Amino acid sequence: MVDPSESEALYEEISLENMSLSSVQPVLSNSAQDDGKGGDQQVEDAQDEGEISGEELANPVLDPYFVACQKGDLKTVKEMIENGLVNINEDHDPVEKVTGLHWASINNRLSVVAHLVACGADVNAKAGALRAPPLHWAARYGYVYIVDYLLEHGADPTLKDEQGFNLLHLAVTSSNIMLVLYVLFFVVSKGIIDVDCQDPNGRTPLLWAAYQGDSLTVEALLRFGAYPKVPDSGGFTSLHWGTLKGQPHVLMYLIQKGGDFFQKTNDGKDCFAIAQEMNTTYSLNEALNHCGFDSQGYPLKKLFEKSYHAKLVTFFTPWVFLAVVFGLFTQIHPLLALPVTIVFALATSKALNKFVLTSFEVDGVSQLTLLKTPLYAGVFSGSLFLATVVWIRKILPWTLLEEFWANVILAMSLLAITYHFIKLLQADPGSIPPERDYEAVRQTTSELLKSGKFDTRHFCIESWVRKPLRSRYSTFNKTLVARFDHYCPWVYNDVGLKNHKRFIFFIGLLEIAICIFASLCMEYFDELEDSKEDYNGELKCFWLIGDELCAGLNFDLFTTLVLLWAVFQAIWVGFLILVQAFQIFKGVTNYEFSKVMRDRKRMNMSNANFNEVFSTAPEDLDQDSNKSPSDSIPATDSTNDQTRLEPRNSTTRRCFGTFCAITGMDQWLIVLKEAIGISRNALGTPNSSALSLPTNYGWRTNLKDFWLNSDRTAPLWQRIFYTPRTSKALLAGKEVDYDKLYSYPEK
Repeated sequence: MVDPSESEALYEEISLENMSLSSVQPVLSNSAQDDGKGGDQQVEDAQDEGEISGEELANPVLDPYFVACQKGDLKTVKEMIENGLVNINEDHDPVEKVTGLHWASINNRLSVVAHLVACGADVNAKAGALRAPPLHWAARYGYVYIVDYLLEHGADPTLKDEQGFNLLHLAVTSSNIMLVLYVLFFVVSKGIIDVDCQDPNGRTPLLWAAYQGDSLTVEALLRFGAYPKVPDSGGFTSLHWGTLKGQPHVLMYLIQKGGDFFQKTNDGKDCFAIAQEMNTTYSLNEALNHCGFDSQGYPLKKLFEKSYHAKLVTFFTPWVFLAVVFGLFTQIHPLLALPVTIVFALATSKALNKFVLTSFEVDGVSQLTLLKTPLYAGVFSGSLFLATVVWIRKILPWTLLEEFWANVILAMSLLAITYHFIKLLQADPGSIPPERDYEAVRQTTSELLKSGKFDTRHFCIESWVRKPLRSRYSTFNKTLVARFDHYCPWVYNDVGLKNHKRFIFFIGLLEIAICIFASLCMEYFDELEDSKEDYNGELKCFWLIGDELCAGLNFDLFTTLVLLWAVFQAIWVGFLILVQAFQIFKGVTNYEFSKVMRDRKRMNMSNANFNEVFSTAPEDLDQDSNKSPSDSIPATDSTNDQTRLEPRNSTTRRCFGTFCAITGMDQWLIVLKEAIGISRNALGTPNSSALSLPTNYGWRTNLKDFWLNSDRTAPLWQRIFYTPRTSKALLAGKEVDYDKLYSYPEK
């Protein structure tokens, strides 16, 4: 058996052989560049090595020139060139031939790069120990703006350095998904570089991405046709290197695209052997299970051939469960029924996970949990069905005459709730069509680069469209959703622009129906008590319980249990209504409000630098004319949530996590703090959410924006009750297209 530490050292030696960064080191200024636009820790670590110290100043002309290029001192660079102190064709050191363009490129100094190129600098000049052009120096650290400018002005993307790396290899090793996508769209898609190009050791970009554990890059390469079974000179495929790294999402993508975990290296090792040596067996098993394989690599047995059938079983399981549990409590003592119910619930959950969820179709790396199945929609529909049956069979005959209109309203409410529930299950939440035309994507990319906004805040890396404000990519529906609010497990769908109003109608009607149902139940229990006048025994109940409910417990326990269950639902639905009402008054969605709260907490944490949006916009890029109110809002990530680690919300943990997630109680607690002003940063402070909501145009305007459709020619009742059918809606009282909302209307 090989010692894991020895194996790791061996793999590191193999993977990093001939990898030299000797002459490719940036020097950072103390300005905004240090605050996150570059974002790579390795760049910061390289600062000391790349800076030209006083001892190294041997050439009194070139060295100040190099320092100016590094620091972005365009004025000095211009003066030295215009005064003839520096010849642009010979502005390199005599040893490694590093030019001013190299130094400006590796330090992300776009204005200096542009001036040097305009003066005739050679964009393909090779320098340094690796004999790499400026394009490579910029690409190694993910500087997409520099790469774009150099390519636009004649840089050759096919050039290789001494270790055999081309532009795509270096883009991948930078781990900047924006640069990777840029190279894929502007170089690979045009056939200039093959997506499976190999370095001298036979390693493809996909192999390097897998080794780095970069799931975003792995997914992007696979979407452009990268082949996961290409071996390097040692027989290692991308799946072998991914197994060595142990990043589960990387393994999932590779396995889903046909990665062969039984394929052996030149040493006769498959992925299972490598995982055992590198202690990554858990990650490999997790990926295998996610993709429908057992720990030995064989397909899991599926109880259902079609995912649709598995979803139906999951949906109707709560119907049976609720009926059995309520029946159980009516037949045996509650102290015995409670533990039996708990065991039954755990067994049902385990059975669904083991036998039913394995038949669901899984696409991507989002973990399939019961929250993302029709289970909770089944809980609601099963509860609605039980309440309806109880009302029709027991309550209606006893209360029809005395409570005629209440029964009529309840009947209409139940029909309306059922209608809205079915519609919400099927509704489009506001999907924004993805872009599959490469030329259109290139045009969008160029526009974002010009405005300094080519990052994941403004570009959706899944659907390849410019990301409208207030949108978010849904891993559930696999689409970008306009004015995204939240995912609701009770309707098994996202809530967004096109179904948000229907969702409010739905929960409002539900609350009304439960109140009427409870009132009729009390009337039914009262009638039931009167009909039992010959009952000799005295009703015994807790002193807190009224006579009607006491009669229900003694004479119709099943109906009483259904009533208590309905009232419990009414409590958290009531909180949900209050939260939604608060957010509608504020003109903000549930997701936006949560993001504001998260960002506020993050501001009070450490001074750690979070570059979550992969922005490398140069600090000298003129953005003054491009700034808009949208720049002040929280970044609505387009990347998959599971690919990024965020601080856990301790409030959610204290509130029993899953319960809060499915009932919205965590949101209620946050809203309550904001409403009474006891939050850590009270409203009105610099970090207040009130100052971070550009969509808050005053409560009157906010209400009109939400409740009224943008079609001013339609009757008022239609504007109120009809849900939007297009992407157009009101914002600040003006019609906007949410599919193309890139700036907010002025207040």
